[in-house]
Amino acid sequence: MSIEVIKDQIFHFLSSEQPEVMAIKGEWGVGKTFSWKKFLQEANSKGKIKSDRYSYVSLFGINSLDSFKYTIFENVIKRDIIGTEASIETFKSNTTSLIESLGRNSFSLFRGAPIIKSLTPAIEAVSFLSLNNILICIDDLERKGKSLDIKDVLGLVSLLKEQKKCKIVLLLNDGETGLEDYEKYREKVIDIELAFTPVPAECASIAFSEKTPNYSRLKDLTTSLDIRNIRILKRIERLVTLSLPLTEGFEPEISDQVMHSLVLYTWCYFLSKSNEEIPSLEFITNKGYTLLGIGDEDVNEQQKKWQTILQSYNYTLTDELDLVVAKAVKTGYFIEEEFILKASKKNQQLIASKSENSFSDAWRLYHDSFNDNADEVINSLYESFKKNCKYITPLNLNGTVTLFRELGEDDKASEIIDLYIENRKNDIETFNMEEINLFGDVNDQELITKFNKIYNQTIVTKTARQVLEDIAEKRGSSKNAEMVLAKTSVDEYYEIFKSEVGRNLSSFVTTCLKFGQFVNATEQQKEISRRATEALRKISAESEINKRRVKKFGVSIEG
Repeated sequence: MSIEVIKDQIFHFLSSEQPEVMAIKGEWGVGKTFSWKKFLQEANSKGKIKSDRYSYVSLFGINSLDSFKYTIFENVIKRDIIGTEASIETFKSNTTSLIESLGRNSFSLFRGAPIIKSLTPAIEAVSFLSLNNILICIDDLERKGKSLDIKDVLGLVSLLKEQKKCKIVLLLNDGETGLEDYEKYREKVIDIELAFTPVPAECASIAFSEKTPNYSRLKDLTTSLDIRNIRILKRIERLVTLSLPLTEGFEPEISDQVMHSLVLYTWCYFLSKSNEEIPSLEFITNKGYTLLGIGDEDVNEQQKKWQTILQSYNYTLTDELDLVVAKAVKTGYFIEEEFILKASKKNQQLIASKSENSFSDAWRLYHDSFNDNADEVINSLYESFKKNCKYITPLNLNGTVTLFRELGEDDKASEIIDLYIENRKNDIETFNMEEINLFGDVNDQELITKFNKIYNQTIVTKTARQVLEDIAEKRGSSKNAEMVLAKTSVDEYYEIFKSEVGRNLSSFVTTCLKFGQFVNATEQQKEISRRATEALRKISAESEINKRRVKKFGVSIEG
């Protein structure tokens, strides 16, 4: 049943003065409660609600009819404030109205008690008397307490309709266990039963506000994955709203990639554990070019199905910006500095890729047909690579090299590796395999060997000061950096610490000392800490003030 039909039926139900019971059934998570509240507020704004008062009750955890009755009374609000929650003020208003309706003699029941203390058995007993001509929504029928029977709930619903002239709406999850009594007695109680089965596009319309950034694009993306769970859609909306301001000033493709990945990752992260047909987030973020069918990595039958889903969603590759997005899906927030850093890097690649013979256009020859055009693909990628290699990531290089080799072009594969190294030699961290190959996707042996050679040749020429400066600037440590520091003498450490003035001094000292504090510190790491400690002891022996300065780093003055 379409959302518009359901909405029309709800409006008709609300605008009638006839006491009736309506049941709205649908799968868990598709937005029954959300939609009911949304349509109720809309109907109220259009003056379509006949009842003067309204009460929303969740049966979750309610264990007796008396508690159920009192909860209805407790949550009554006036029609003009529908859309707000019941509160102390609305409860005081209900209780005051109840006392006044009982007449002057009733005040003897509560004399001397402030209104909040009037929660007496007398109030509980008579509160149900006030429940006349009320619109009542009863939610979570299948989650009621164990001591409350559904047949008793339906009996009370029938009483509210027949004797109290109330209009009642029941919201329940279709297919849940424990609803046998509902099926047994519904014919006697239910006047209207609506099947709440919205299609994905309708679910998106329910969950997203038209003011949501990139509303149409977001709706298209969630619909393409058949997402109907309102909670998941609201999570997506929240993350998109948080992320899009961070993409301002970048190419429009950045914001689209972020939305595209956010939708996929949220769907996978929250639903894959309960549905094996949905790819796991780990599968997506740990894969590179194997998603494109390049490389020899084995995938099982389930993973092949997942790859088909990803391809139909037009998801081909996980990059560094995607990993930041995936982290935000797990944590619920973005680290702005990290996001901007990765987005800026991707933005530079995008700018380059928009050239006339861009690398991404060249790859389209591979993606977009089943033509027997291997030579054309190779030549196009080769020419484009030469023009754009400054902006190509090591992962993309590895994918291109792998494809060249699989198509019998080993010479060209070797040539583009050398060309890449020549054009990127000023950015030495590009060749740091410890950083760029966290997931093992860079696997061409010639590429790995040449990257390690250029990186090792460069890093060993750095001085200990340069290495410490790199670490202080959060470029990270590496085995080569540790090798340089381990070969630095005590006297050299002494000169570095003595000559350094400013905030880097503390960073230099703590960096060296921390190597010896690692749980499984290597001999090389212990040697760095030992030599730095000896240098600090030399400095401490020079003066009383330096002795105190050294002690603050936790260094024992006695050798």
